[in-house]
This record gives sequence, structure tokens and C-alpha cells, in this order.
Amino acid sequence: MTAFFRSLISSGSTVNRLARFALTGVGCVLLVFMAANAWVVSATRNLIIDDMARLGVHDVGVVLGTSPYTRYGNQNLLFTHRMRAAAELYAAGHVRHLLVSGANPDRTYNEPRKMYQALRGLGVPDAALTLDFAGFRTLDSIVRARRIFGLESFVVISQRYHDYRALFIAHHYGVRAVAYTRPQEDRRQPLRAEAREYLARFKAVVDLFLLSKRPRFLGPERPIDIEPVAPFDFLVRQQLMGPLFNTPLPDNQRWPPPASNEKGAADSDSRSEGLDDDTAADDSAQAP
Repeated sequence: MTAFFRSLISSGSTVNRLARFALTGVGCVLLVFMAANAWVVSATRNLIIDDMARLGVHDVGVVLGTSPYTRYGNQNLLFTHRMRAAAELYAAGHVRHLLVSGANPDRTYNEPRKMYQALRGLGVPDAALTLDFAGFRTLDSIVRARRIFGLESFVVISQRYHDYRALFIAHHYGVRAVAYTRPQEDRRQPLRAEAREYLARFKAVVDLFLLSKRPRFLGPERPIDIEPVAPFDFLVRQQLMGPLFNTPLPDNQRWPPPASNEKGAADSDSRSEGLDDDTAADDSAQAP
């Protein structure tokens, strides 16, 4: 009987030790997880700009892919804001060309084509758009922009919560990048999107520093040739793309001068749940 009780005590001690070990392990994982997120955010926070006047002029803006619809078939306002941000930057002359990069795993899902159609509808000319059909993940889009399209600097166009990770990857690969996010957009995002991004930031650190992850596809180089800017070109673009803006341009900034005053239309976008380019990854890419 004494031996039986001793065995119970001994097994109980073993269970306690295992429980303490498991809790310690979980705590360490959570600590590393939080540290990775803090590192990504703190390293890139000052590179995210929501005031167009502070952005300056850049050759290329990289528009990161997302679906135009949510998983429930509704309009994805993350997509809407990205397209409007890209078109507004082009209209205001802050970027001279747009590289739209997203997933194209099969004939039924094509992010770059949808982005292209949206931007053309917003007035961006075909000559100012380049499509990258192999941007399966944020890492793929950023690295391909550098290695395939020859960009040493660019503006990332996405949402703030996503910009941290994109900029972290870009600077890891030596790209001089900043990010632009629309000031009209609510910084708060759906809980699912925020939670997923916390995991994605941790994965980005692991991919870059432990796994040395590379893009799924590279291929031959395709440098983007950008023509010199014509005088007053950005003023003409603003005039042609006026419906994008919430308020009309001052008369002294329009070219040619308007015959009569026009009223701007207010835009009341709201938040919605959507998926970034990383969620659409598959095993193959297709040409347009």
C-alpha cells in the first residue's frame, strides 16, 4: 500500500513538472511572437505617410493585391481604398507609374486584372500601369518589384496594418520604400484581419531570418521604363481625374482654367473585411 501511494505522488510530481514545462514553453513562444510584432511595427512606423503633401514625388507606386470582394461576396472596401489611393497619387503627380501585384492562381481568380480594371475606371491610363501576376504573397510582390522590375525605391500602397510588414520586407532587401495610406480610411480593421496580420508579421520574421524564404516565381527581368514628365502634366491629370477627390481643386491649380465652378462629391467609404494577397497563394501562376 505504501508503495502504491508513493507511485501516485511520484506520478503527480511528474505531471506538475510537465505542466510547468508546457506553460513555460507557451510563455516563451508568446514572448517571441510579441517581440517579432513589436520589431516589425517599430522599425517601419515612421515610414508610413497619410498626408499626400509630405510624400514627395516617386517614380513607382506598388499596389499590393487583395480581392475586390469579401468572403461573403460583398464589396471589399480594403480593395476600394487601395485603388482610390493609387489613383489619387497618380492624379496628384506623386507617383508616375503603378505596379499592381497580386495573385493569379487560376482562371477564376485574378487580382492584378481586377486592380487594372478598377484603376482604368478611375482614370489611370494604360501606359501608366504594369501588372505582376506572380505576387502570391507580400514577400513575392516586394522581392519581385526589386529583382524583376528593377525598382530600388517605391511607394507601397495598402492599408496601414499591412504596410508595416511590407516595408519591413522591403528594407530587408535593401529597397528604399515608404508607404501611403488614405487619411479618409479608418485605421481600425476587422478583428480577423488584424489577428491574421499579427501572425503574418511573425511569419515574415521567420521567413526572412530563419528560412531565407524566396518568391515562388522569379523569371526574366522586366525593367519598368518611365518617360520624362511633361510640363504641367500633373495638373492636367488632376483636372481629368477630378471625381476622385472629395473637394474640387482651386481654380489656380487647374489647367486649363475651368469655365465654371464644379462641386466635388463626398466619399463615405466604410470598413469591410477582406483578404490580402497572401491568402490567395496557390501552386501556379498564369499569364494574362
